[in-house]
Formats: sequence, C-alpha cells, structure tokens
Amino acid sequence: MPRDDKRALVEGTIVEMGLQDCADTVIGNWHLRGVSGGEKRRVSIALELLMRPRLLFLDEPTSGLDSSSAFFVTQTLRGLARDGRTVIASIHQPSSEVFELFDMLFLLSGGKNVYFGQAAQACEFFAEVGFPCPPLRNPSDHFLRCVNSDFDKVKATLKGSMKARIERSDDPLDKITTSEAIRKLVSAYNRSQYYYAAREKVNDIARIKEQ
Repeated sequence: MPRDDKRALVEGTIVEMGLQDCADTVIGNWHLRGVSGGEKRRVSIALELLMRPRLLFLDEPTSGLDSSSAFFVTQTLRGLARDGRTVIASIHQPSSEVFELFDMLFLLSGGKNVYFGQAAQACEFFAEVGFPCPPLRNPSDHFLRCVNSDFDKVKATLKGSMKARIERSDDPLDKITTSEAIRKLVSAYNRSQYYYAAREKVNDIARIKEQ
C-alpha cells in the first residue's frame, strides 16, 4: 500500500473512533501521563480496524471504564455496526444506557442458551416466563440475577436475618433457586418464537454460504 494511502487509512480510523482531540498525544504509562482509559481502549480497537475487518470480536471492551467512557466506547462500536461491520462483544454488567445500545443479546448460563434475540425484547421474554424486570432495576442486572447462582449463596447467608422479609417478597426469584430459574428459562426459550427466529436466521446464513 502506498504511503499516502496508509496515512489516509490511519487518519480515517482516527476520525472513525473519535480520537481527533488526542491524535498527537502519547499513550502514556504508570509514570507518564497520556490518554485517558476510554481513549486508550478506543486506540486498541482502532489498531484492529486498520486491517478493515468485517467481523470484530471484543472481550469486555468497557471493563474498568467509568460510566461515561463505557458509554462512549459502546456508542462508537454501535457506529461501526451501523457502518456495515458485525461487532460481537462480551460485556460485564453494562449500565442501562450501555445495554440499550446493543441490537442483539446472547445470554448463556453454564453453557446453556438462556436467550438469543433482540436485546429490546429480552424483558418481554423474561416476563412471559414469570420473571418480569422490576420497574427500577437495570435490565442487564435483572437478567444476570436470574442466571447467576452466586445469588443463591447470598440468599442462604441472609435467610436467617431476613426470613420474614423474604417470605413477604413479591420477587419470584426469592422463592426458587437460580438453577430452577435457569431450567425454566432454557425450557421456555427452546419452545419460544425467539428460538425459532434465531434458528431461521442461522439457516438463512447457511443457505447463502452454500450458494
């Protein structure tokens, strides 16, 4: 690739990742001040984009970032997806604002598929199964609450001191174990419209590949 084309590619990637304001700033380290944590994360993504991939895998791209930086990074990734790329990311406890930026949600528990479909429809699915998201709870926190067995240990620890309160609770998750909730969710998903819609999409992709 000619030098001018390389420079144009780098400059275009800087703009694409919103790094214009720190383009001439050193990255920095533990004793040298440089770019912020969010900017450093975007630089890492930008380095991958220089190869112009159509498919981008990211492992917890917002981990360790404050809420505003996490939102900016995720919004940037959403822009890449809107530009024709496929972005697949694992993410750890996103805020409600960050969660709303995702198009699709793939929720696993112990290797079992609990849900795969439109992220915006996940609350509807959980409500249909009997685990509605409380009005003031972050949806992503609610989904993890339903499938993370660590919460059973917390309930067991608090059971003695909070027995009366738990018995009066309206939360269905307080009345069953997480493993029971997971079995119920997996069984419901495998019979749901979301499962058949996802399978049809996979079959469509397979048919395109065969052509």
